[in-house]
Amino acid sequence: MKKYLTVVSSFLIMLCVGSIYAWSIIASELIAVYQFSAFQSQIIFGTVIAIFPVTMIFVGKLGQKIPHRYFGYISGILFFLGYLLASFSGGDFFLIFLGIGIIAGIATGFGYWVSLTVPVQWFPSKKGLITGIAAAGFGLGAVFMSEIFEIMLLRDFEILQILRIVGIAYGLVIFIFSALIYQLQDVCEDGEKEKLKVSEFVRKPIFSKLFIGIFLGTFAGLLIIGSLKIIGEQCGIEDHILVIGVALFAFANFLGRLVWGFASDHIGASLSLFLALFFQSISILSINIFTLSSFSYLLVVVLIGFCFGGNFVLFAKETSQIFGVANLGIVYPYIFVGYAIAGIAGPISGGVLYDITGSFFYPIILASLMSLIGCLLFLNQIIKEKKR
Repeated sequence: MKKYLTVVSSFLIMLCVGSIYAWSIIASELIAVYQFSAFQSQIIFGTVIAIFPVTMIFVGKLGQKIPHRYFGYISGILFFLGYLLASFSGGDFFLIFLGIGIIAGIATGFGYWVSLTVPVQWFPSKKGLITGIAAAGFGLGAVFMSEIFEIMLLRDFEILQILRIVGIAYGLVIFIFSALIYQLQDVCEDGEKEKLKVSEFVRKPIFSKLFIGIFLGTFAGLLIIGSLKIIGEQCGIEDHILVIGVALFAFANFLGRLVWGFASDHIGASLSLFLALFFQSISILSINIFTLSSFSYLLVVVLIGFCFGGNFVLFAKETSQIFGVANLGIVYPYIFVGYAIAGIAGPISGGVLYDITGSFFYPIILASLMSLIGCLLFLNQIIKEKKR
């Protein structure tokens, strides 16, 4: 019973911290109401994405000494404090940056680490599926958040009021369900690797490939998701469809994590990564190629979200497969730093190019190219594996 409670609780915690993926709606309101630039709006989102993987490195070290559920408690408290600070900012960029970008970013790191690493220890023979379920919660978070935003904005709630309500409610959910995270002692599996030191695994070629791969794949997706609503506005899509688009992206992201995780248990992570990154590249590029209607816009959004979700399952699954389940919490945070760098580089690159050109045409080209390079990296890996 404990292992199932752990999976469910981890999923719900991920659901809360994953709400940051609805950021494009917040960004749009901050630009409209408080005259934020596209760069300012994206630096906050990018900082969250950068800080939480780095936080996971330190959490991974503490995880060998402190009961893991305490990391969930810390996550809930920091999430509450960060959003509360932003809600009382009066629209001041620095306070919103500090509250959501930094404090809530750290909260996300604590919550993500405990929710990803603990459940897979209970199911070592189903790494892809269990990692997919846990990570799916993070992807689904924006579905609920986007609906909450739409309902409350239609009822004339101001954006900072909404942030206050979210901080209180989500912080409480994270704190409560952290009590149902059960840690498996003496993790082991057949052929399990010994505990690794950082100096040992960072020198391995496979570590570099995974690090670069997650950077390329998530750079592309984060550039798009951080400005999804703004891109839709540029395409002439109606506001209601744009909000639906954010929700569908998140749902497709959620579904993609489950499907790619399940698929990787059967066809392998390398082939799954190649397919996910290839179709992500094509889907992103189609925004520039085709004149989008409401239907085709939503279809493209779903395809991008579905492929983007694979990044967060497949790299974690491959890490646990190569380095062992017991080392997942130690090794994966370092690989995930590639995602942290992408979290800064992707959204900011998109914001800067948009501020310069007044169009998302060139950011979309850049995102598609980065994803294509990533898929070629794993095509090369597949060819090498077949030769061996």
